[in-house]
Amino acid sequence: HTCNYTIIKMNDMPGGFRSELSEPTDEAREVLNSVKAEVEEKLEASFNDFELVSYTTQVVAGTIFLMIVKTDGDEHLHVKIIRPLPHTNKPPSVMDVKRGMTVDSPLNP
Repeated sequence: HTCNYTIIKMNDMPGGFRSELSEPTDEAREVLNSVKAEVEEKLEASFNDFELVSYTTQVVAGTIFLMIVKTDGDEHLHVKIIRPLPHTNKPPSVMDVKRGMTVDSPLNP
């Protein structure tokens, strides 16, 4: 039994998140859409628009996504989501959500 380890140097962003923000991907949109109802419940709000603008990730026991999300009007949210490892059979869930952000607000874990 052999283990391979990869050391990744993380720059600029605390907590081991990639410093570069990524353009939305189908995978990231799917993760975000899977927790939309949970975000709305936590904020006691309902959004017609719920569009991923950009995101970064951190790999832990699963993947943590930090996302900038455009909602109704010009409001933006910062949403932190954990997607557990596949073998757990658990769905993604919201760890934190912040309101009152702009598209340029820095993502802080």
